[in-house]
Amino acid sequence: MNPERTICPMCESADLIQKKVVEHYCYKGHDFSLEDIEYAECPKCHSEVVMPEQSTRNEVRICDEHRKIDGLLTRAEISELRERLKITQNQAAQIFGERVNAFSKYETGEATQNQAMDKLMKLALNVPQCFEELRQMANVQVSV
Repeated sequence: MNPERTICPMCESADLIQKKVVEHYCYKGHDFSLEDIEYAECPKCHSEVVMPEQSTRNEVRICDEHRKIDGLLTRAEISELRERLKITQNQAAQIFGERVNAFSKYETGEATQNQAMDKLMKLALNVPQCFEELRQMANVQVSV
């Protein structure tokens, strides 16, 4: 089955057409817009549908904007942090005291780090001695 082809759930007689739109949001009194918010439209009955995979992608992008407004690192910034510290997701979890898959979830947008974790990550990135102390306490070897 072609994943791009989806029959309209309303009229069941046409393939949905993938579309994108600019949407406007407000979070904690901050207005923001996101381009390329995904949905699908039926060319026959003109129903608009947001498929589960589209909803997931849209939600991840919205959550990244919420992170920015909250002053937290975004998914990409967490990934960049790990790259700069030269650690894997598993090593990051060990060093920062998180669950094994926490950093995977932070980077995919499945979960958002709390403020304490965010501060710890920023501190480790900006103060090399702090990162080194955390790494040693966790007994994690990092290849340079």
